[in-house]
Amino acid sequence: MIRLQKIKNVLGILCLALLSVSCEKWLDVSPKTDVKYDDLFSYKNGFKDQLTGIYTNLCAEELYGAHLTFGMMDALGQQYTWTQAIGTYYHLHRFEYKEESSEKVINKVWEKMYNTIANVNILLQGIEEHHGILTEEEEKIYEGEAYALRAFMHFDLLRLFGKSFASGAQEKAIPYVKKISKEVTPLSTVAEVIELALQDLEKAASLLEQAPEKAGTATTDFIGKREFHLNYYAVRALMARIYMYKNDKVNALKYAQEVIDSKKYPWVSSDFVTTSDRNSRDGIFMSECIWTLNNTKLGKLVDVYLKESKDNGNLLVTSAEVRNEIFESNLYGGSDWRYIYYFEPYNTNFISSKLWQVSSTFNHRQPLLRISEMYLIAAECAGSTKEALEYVNKLRHHRGFKEGDDIQEEGMTAEKLQAIIGKEYRKEFIGEGQWFFYCKRTDKEMMPNVTVHFSKSFYVLPMPDQEVDYGNRN
Repeated sequence: MIRLQKIKNVLGILCLALLSVSCEKWLDVSPKTDVKYDDLFSYKNGFKDQLTGIYTNLCAEELYGAHLTFGMMDALGQQYTWTQAIGTYYHLHRFEYKEESSEKVINKVWEKMYNTIANVNILLQGIEEHHGILTEEEEKIYEGEAYALRAFMHFDLLRLFGKSFASGAQEKAIPYVKKISKEVTPLSTVAEVIELALQDLEKAASLLEQAPEKAGTATTDFIGKREFHLNYYAVRALMARIYMYKNDKVNALKYAQEVIDSKKYPWVSSDFVTTSDRNSRDGIFMSECIWTLNNTKLGKLVDVYLKESKDNGNLLVTSAEVRNEIFESNLYGGSDWRYIYYFEPYNTNFISSKLWQVSSTFNHRQPLLRISEMYLIAAECAGSTKEALEYVNKLRHHRGFKEGDDIQEEGMTAEKLQAIIGKEYRKEFIGEGQWFFYCKRTDKEMMPNVTVHFSKSFYVLPMPDQEVDYGNRN
């Protein structure tokens, strides 16, 4: 095992100390600078630099800046329409994972995610071995966020490269890496990864119990704006998501309800959505965001994939037919804000404008966890159809629907209710990548809008070849 205190050049490019987490530079584990481990953690801003770099990595195109949100994940979720056989995600939307362009994207996700996990483990080791540099409050918050980030990334790796809990809980999935070591971390099963992630999140929740967002204390410049961090309520929301993946409805409801009951994430005001001034429109429903990345490069990525795309090969468009089908326009087209205000016309198709960077108020914010998901989880876990529909209709009321459009209990079956919840996932998380994961979690036999013969094997992405060879994963 590599002992960290003996590592002389473990860190890469260091970020400047920032008042909030800004995704302008990123860390690498490879030795690009001569910053020594002990030197880095000998002063407060060294801890901040390390944590900032971790959040910065998440902002990259290879991770949540594109591939794991509106890019690869929504392409896999069949949210787009291809008019020509080119572009970064063309073969991915056809589930052709062995095509060169697909392998490049998939491998980058794997490499970047585990690189970032390594940086989290460096931070945790630094906190453990350098007590007294941070205050007790700061130390708890940094450690809590680190445990939460490690769980968050491993869980998404599981959702990508492992089977679903429903189809293969005891199948080998991914390595859950908890330390810096030259030894190969063995694969854990789906169930084991989930348990390890929940253990990390329980530690995180305990450490963040007195964080500003939970205790109601003032946020310091050093700790940063809490909506840009994986904060206490984001930890609970992530726990709800993971328990839902495990089909543990008791605990999923427990943690979703805790976030809902906090009343810290109010529904967006209609004035911010329905305004005719496109430059002041809130595309992400900002007040509802539990955790967002502060992605200063989001504008450039959006321009490539969702706005300008000078070569047009990468422009992600949705046909009128697919848009109408997603939003059930024959029933609700005149009501749903997401249908009316999420899209801009492009020739005969439409482009999702949800993440367009046109307002200084909403720019750079990329949502990863939102209160609407907690309502959908609560609906899926509710003890009765009546309660479930109350959660669903509450969400719909804050998406432009009138009470007269409420979904009624009469004639409702469990299958119909699940289909309704699924439709809301597909509408709500355009540009955020959650629809594919919903289909995988619920083990759907078929995905809408698929243009090739579909197989459930498509739900599991292949590990990079070198990982299979080096890690003896055959």
